Amino acid sequence: MNTSKHIGIIGGGYAGLTAAYELQKQGYHVTVLERDDHWGGQAATIPLFDTYIEHFYHHLFGSDTHIINLMEEMGLADHLEWIASKVGFYHEGQILDFITPMDLLRFAPLSLWNRIKLGLMYLYMQRVNDWRPYERITAKEWLLKYMGQEIYDKVWGALLRGKFGNLADEVAMVWLWGKIKVRASSRRGAQQQEKLAYPRGSFQVITDALLERLRAGGADLRTGQPVDHVVTDAKEPNRVTGLVAGEGPFDGAHGRQKMAFDAVICTAPGYELLRIAPQITGPYADNLRAVRYQAALALLLVSKHSLSRIYWMNIPDRSFPFVAVVEHTNYMPPENYQGRHIIYVSNYLSPDDPRFHMEGEELLRLYTPHLQRINPEFNEDWVEQTFVLRDSSGQPVITRNYSQRLPDHRTPLQGLYLANALQIYPEDRGTNYAVMIGQRIARIVHEDLVEG
Repeated sequence: MNTSKHIGIIGGGYAGLTAAYELQKQGYHVTVLERDDHWGGQAATIPLFDTYIEHFYHHLFGSDTHIINLMEEMGLADHLEWIASKVGFYHEGQILDFITPMDLLRFAPLSLWNRIKLGLMYLYMQRVNDWRPYERITAKEWLLKYMGQEIYDKVWGALLRGKFGNLADEVAMVWLWGKIKVRASSRRGAQQQEKLAYPRGSFQVITDALLERLRAGGADLRTGQPVDHVVTDAKEPNRVTGLVAGEGPFDGAHGRQKMAFDAVICTAPGYELLRIAPQITGPYADNLRAVRYQAALALLLVSKHSLSRIYWMNIPDRSFPFVAVVEHTNYMPPENYQGRHIIYVSNYLSPDDPRFHMEGEELLRLYTPHLQRINPEFNEDWVEQTFVLRDSSGQPVITRNYSQRLPDHRTPLQGLYLANALQIYPEDRGTNYAVMIGQRIARIVHEDLVEG
């Protein structure tokens, strides 16, 4: 047991909470500092109709074993519901199913030969386990070489541009490989029907279970606690000994505080690590600064009526001011939300895009004519409530040969660790990988403190 050791953790998302939980099981005292007033990170929720709904649409895939095993450990296995999903494409006024092999064969925007090629690409990528060749080439280059212009223009290129904007041409093929592998893990049976999992009661039940375990073990959990800077040893300036966190003057429990820790884990984006630890310089800092992000923006609509029959609708048409519509209640039943329909209108864009700073009514006015292209009956009177959810570091842009620039979990400052979405490579972000990275960093910190 290591009850004399105290670990500080920056960030109360699933990476931070999981790291705290794993370290607490090893006997460490943990303090978790969350900048916002809520827990859960990108899986945080809003109370709605006697239940909760996520800030950003969430579900689990069949390969998400880390978070599924964690739920089993916490006695939540019976909360998972596996439900057939409905994925579609909007194309020139039509909504086309886009999930099973038969859907691909009927996908009218492509020629028959290109439909077959697209299906063969899915089958091939599902069986490829060595991702390294795909980090040396961009997705655009690979797709044009092996799939051709039509598939690129009408399917993958359009989706890449929607997700990554003017950075789309730089995205490595390894990112697309990962997406196909993950989705394939949830397809079952001769029809290859996709089933996705959702926890009954929302992801809040997982967050609550983690918080309950942590509180029961004596963890110090604090929201509304932005970290100002790391504290280093006066005699060993390369060794972190604590943090200064909070706002306002140093006045005890309600203002800024200096806290001593034996190790500090940062689960915030890399640029936040450099802000609180400007002592980090050289190649490590350069690699963190080189990473660019697309901001995530979701307009959450509580509607009296359904927009379409599709759960996840991709919008490859760039004349639309959004990239996808995720109708949560085409996945979980509207009865869970007093008969209302929960619709996310999703965007990925540059943080300086004017849309990222719009409020709900302004976004709804902007989006309404385009939502009417999907369903001509839609009007603003359908909408009872709007919520605008933003994350300026929603999607890291992974470019070629990223493994050569992958930041180590151990930073150049002794006792300071980084564990965030940049380090789950070659996988992409998600709650499962947040749990995975939290478990990994807990093992690393424990090993270092035991050996130290």
